[in-house]
Order: sequence, then C-alpha cells, then structure tokens
Amino acid sequence: MNDYVPRPHEPYDAHWVIKHDLANIIAKYTAKGDDETAAVYIEALARYNRD
Repeated sequence: MNDYVPRPHEPYDAHWVIKHDLANIIAKYTAKGDDETAAVYIEALARYNRD
C-alpha cells in the first residue's frame, strides 16, 4: 500500500544558493586573513550579480 502524499514545497532558487555559497567562502577566507583569495571570490560574486 502506498501512503505517499505529494506536498507543495518552496521553489528552489539556484541563484540564491550560489550567492550564499560565495558569501560564505568570502567570509571564511576573510576570517583566515587571506584577503587575496577573498578578493578573487568577491570579484566572482560581483560578476555573478551583474549578469
């Protein structure tokens, strides 16, 4: 017997996930004091936001 009942769920927003992940990476490298690597990810985030 199958009791599965599909339920509605929030739509998946891939753009939000990418922005969130990049922000976490930037925060991690900034906390470590690696500003050079953080700057690379900041630039990537800026390019992603521009598109």
